[in-house]
Amino acid sequence: MAYTIVKTDGTVLTTIPDGTINTTSTSIGLPGRNYAGYGQALDTNFVHTLENFAASTPPPNPLRGQLWFNTNNSTLYVCPADGTVAASSWLSLTSTSSGGTTTFGAVNVTGNVASNNLAATNGVSANLVTSNFLTISANANIANASIANANVTTLLTVANITSGAQTTAGNLTGGWTVNGSVTGNALVIINGNLAISNSAGANLYGIKTDRYMWANGVAISFSGTYSNANVQAFLPIYSGNVGNTATAASTAFIGTTITTGANTTGGTMTGTWTLTTGSSLQATYADLAERFASDEEYAPGTVVQLGGTDEITAVQFELSEDVFGVISNTAAYLMNAGAGDSKSHPAVAVSGRVPVKVRGSIKKGERLVSAGVGIARAAKAGEASPFNVIGRALEDKNDEGIGFVEAFVSIK
Repeated sequence: MAYTIVKTDGTVLTTIPDGTINTTSTSIGLPGRNYAGYGQALDTNFVHTLENFAASTPPPNPLRGQLWFNTNNSTLYVCPADGTVAASSWLSLTSTSSGGTTTFGAVNVTGNVASNNLAATNGVSANLVTSNFLTISANANIANASIANANVTTLLTVANITSGAQTTAGNLTGGWTVNGSVTGNALVIINGNLAISNSAGANLYGIKTDRYMWANGVAISFSGTYSNANVQAFLPIYSGNVGNTATAASTAFIGTTITTGANTTGGTMTGTWTLTTGSSLQATYADLAERFASDEEYAPGTVVQLGGTDEITAVQFELSEDVFGVISNTAAYLMNAGAGDSKSHPAVAVSGRVPVKVRGSIKKGERLVSAGVGIARAAKAGEASPFNVIGRALEDKNDEGIGFVEAFVSIK
């Protein structure tokens, strides 16, 4: 009659036919009724059980709760579930040599725990120790620990005290004194600002110092006079109002550069400004342009006319007297700038120096007229008129293909 093997929890593990031995259900051989050589199988099972299947890899076909002695690190492990073959998934219990590890799940200790050295590490969640109430009566070296709502009367110098991440805020409550060395710094702020805040709203708090304050490695004294030479290095960029403190109105600015930080960053000027006698306003580029609504997006250098579904469209015909301007991306002065962007409202140069898209060879000084489809060409003899000339070429173009020439445009 076949043997039916039942596990401790009452579930059937396997049924072993007569005269056979089962080696696939567990890590040991299970002989059936009348199996020849069953004594050898039993002895082998006893030995494997006594040595806890000592080997460098987990035993095959393990059952939940089975022990395995890992010869790689001399540590005893427990199988967490039937059929777990990955060594990393077994729970380690203890080591027979110094330096071994033991892993448990959630363990509650209601009494006292005494240890010469206690190291608590959670490699999965990266949380080290969580304590609802912690009292440290002697000197303690705490590194990389998360401490919440703990009473600490003295902090000695350690490598790092952090709130976790640079974006996570932390709080110190109470009157703290930072004592640095005589020649060193007591408190160093790597990133961010030192902010003095009063939640009550009264202007009661600030910074008090018995010595100089330092900036850029140079001492600042708040007595005496100031000039560009001793202030500019400390205030290289200022984005607020320049003026007296009573009205915050601008009365004067003395300096050589006003910048937004980059030539691609826009800025604004508010108010009515006047250039005084002898002053001038200079630009890198040389065309006067204005934004107009376009029926489609046009590339710089395209010759346009008034018309289309919006305000402007590419010029359509040769020698057109409807030419209005040239698309520019180098305007020295841009009017109607807030109307849109270069896709919906491109800048149209109506006067000044600007690259123009042309076809054919062109001599410097020749007059440019429409060649149709948004392109210009050199005017032939008798073609130019006060109404169809776009401008005059400022350079030669020697090939017959489509390209660009720098031209001075002046639309009538």
